[in-house]
Amino acid sequence: MSELTLKQANQLIEAALSMARQMDLPPVAVAVLDTGGHLKVLQREDGVSFLRVQICQAKAWGALGLATDSRHIAKRYEQDNLQQGFINALNAMSGGRLIPLPGGVLIHDESGQIKGAVGVAGAASDKDEACAVAGIEAIAMKADLK
Repeated sequence: MSELTLKQANQLIEAALSMARQMDLPPVAVAVLDTGGHLKVLQREDGVSFLRVQICQAKAWGALGLATDSRHIAKRYEQDNLQQGFINALNAMSGGRLIPLPGGVLIHDESGQIKGAVGVAGAASDKDEACAVAGIEAIAMKADLK
């Protein structure tokens, strides 16, 4: 399969936002990044705070940068001072573009290849992640949340 298309990215966001409404969440922002960490599509619901735009992108960017979902980055951060130092250093090196909280999910095709990442911000992190997964599944791709 080739790269994630604009049409797929838009469908993913539509499904993620639909899930947020079904869950009666506060307004959220959703970003889809390609494999190079470049923004493909971003939408933010009316009423979402302006920092959520940066947060959703940072969740997705961190997932791509470390090739793991941001939930795993958060768990790694909680492990010990060494891991905290590593993640803090990565964050400093990347200009603050990494947020160690759930809600950044890698997008895998049917063969398991990473095609990009989605980040959601605005609700509790676990709920952000659920919206991201719903979006990925809506485009017949996989979220591999081991």
